[in-house]
Amino acid sequence: MVYMPGVNGIFGGVEGASHLSARTIEPMRVGQLYEVNLWLYVESAKRHDPDWGKHLGIALLPQNLSFFSGNKALIIPFIGVDTLIYDRWYPVKWRVRPLCTSNYLMIGVFADPQWPKTRSYSDVHYFLDNISVVEMPEVSAISDSSIYYCSRYDPEVLGAKPLMDTKILLYENDAFELTDAHRAALDSFAEFANKYPDLVFELSGHTDSIGNDNLALSQKRVQTIYTYLSDVLQLPTYRFYALALGGTSPYRPNSTEEGRKMNRRTEIRQSDLTLSMMYYRYALKAVAENNKPEAFSYLDKWISAEEPGTTILLLFDPRFDVLRPDKRWSLMEKKVHDSYRNFKYAKESFLIDSLRLDACRFSGGELTAMLNSLPGHIPGNDRYAVDLPGTTETAARMRYETNFNTIRPVLEKTGWPKKGGLSESAVNNAFHLLMNSGDMVAYLAWLPAMQQACEAGELPWIFYAKCYDKGRLALGKPQQYLTEYQLLEGGGIIIAPWEGDENTVNDLRAKIGLPLIPQTVADAMKTKK
Repeated sequence: MVYMPGVNGIFGGVEGASHLSARTIEPMRVGQLYEVNLWLYVESAKRHDPDWGKHLGIALLPQNLSFFSGNKALIIPFIGVDTLIYDRWYPVKWRVRPLCTSNYLMIGVFADPQWPKTRSYSDVHYFLDNISVVEMPEVSAISDSSIYYCSRYDPEVLGAKPLMDTKILLYENDAFELTDAHRAALDSFAEFANKYPDLVFELSGHTDSIGNDNLALSQKRVQTIYTYLSDVLQLPTYRFYALALGGTSPYRPNSTEEGRKMNRRTEIRQSDLTLSMMYYRYALKAVAENNKPEAFSYLDKWISAEEPGTTILLLFDPRFDVLRPDKRWSLMEKKVHDSYRNFKYAKESFLIDSLRLDACRFSGGELTAMLNSLPGHIPGNDRYAVDLPGTTETAARMRYETNFNTIRPVLEKTGWPKKGGLSESAVNNAFHLLMNSGDMVAYLAWLPAMQQACEAGELPWIFYAKCYDKGRLALGKPQQYLTEYQLLEGGGIIIAPWEGDENTVNDLRAKIGLPLIPQTVADAMKTKK
């Protein structure tokens, strides 16, 4: 086997020598324990990529795949080799429980979103022998240290987000104007900010404990920085938010002059907020200032940056009601609809998402949380939060039932929603409409299709477990995966009838990759028995 970075990256340059793939004698079943064994020999090589060994491993696949698709590496979730040993044969072993039905074993070097970075390394050769996939005797799934794996799950792509050290600018007593040293530091920061245009930053102004007008002074300090970055260095204002904190957040104790010197400062800190959140925040700010053109401009940027299941929230946000009579609002509505156009069932996806949010509006709190998450959270600076009133639990349940009945024809047309045909948000929202409908017949009718979708890696297994437990309870039988319980405000807990003890339930959950029962629930199980 060979990894040839200089020829064609992850694909290799010799037919059949970059990845080995073979069909298993029988399909690898969901929840069953398997052991994959092989012997490995890796030749040491000068100038080899130091990261390549982290990407050598195996993948279990539902179908055979080809890597020869141009210069773009195919991203496949894989299970890596723990330890790389050079110039001698040694055994490698994995214990795996598939979360979706697998038919092929692939061995090779696998790319991820951040690797490979360069092709300027030497080729690496490695050898394989005595490869086997063995079905293992059944043991407790919560104690066998196996790996839970499904190749069809979308890999979590975090991106190569850089981390910037906090920039601190210091001041003399009562000063807020920029010095030459301040400008040089800000010019250097601007180079970083321009290099990573998707990052957001917090600007905070601070003072020591001396004086009576510290809040105003901290405001002047942070505003001077803000103005220089936006007016002189031409950085977009929506990439920053400013906080005037006075002397409330000292960097050092104020008991010494050295400490007070460090507290007379402004800070530039990399924020956890996204650019999309800032677009929404600035749109809300523009509405509060009655600046409609600016509000529409930021909403247009926000829609372009967000996924369909998020953009539709705009149509349910009462904070923008003042914009609805404006003719530009219809353009925003069209853009939200158009964000679904790449899905096979675009209209159906929009309908399902709309009906779920409509039901959430009846319960109040859930939609409130969704809307308030859009601009992110800035402690002490969230002036635009919304709090929607809810209705009674009965009214909310009736709304869910009505809305689920509305999507029945959609489900009959598309089959149980899964990725590809419908938007990912519609897949999730159809499930929530079903679960809250109280329709026992629907739980049982859709359970087989849901199981098939989970086995194909198209749905998370928690969907199946919840539907399975709901169906059993509706038939007067105890739940098995223990997904139906309610935590009370006072610390109590209500658990619907269940079957088995903590170990047997955890074993069932573990076989489909669900986490162990929360400790509070496990403790309540013991007392209620």
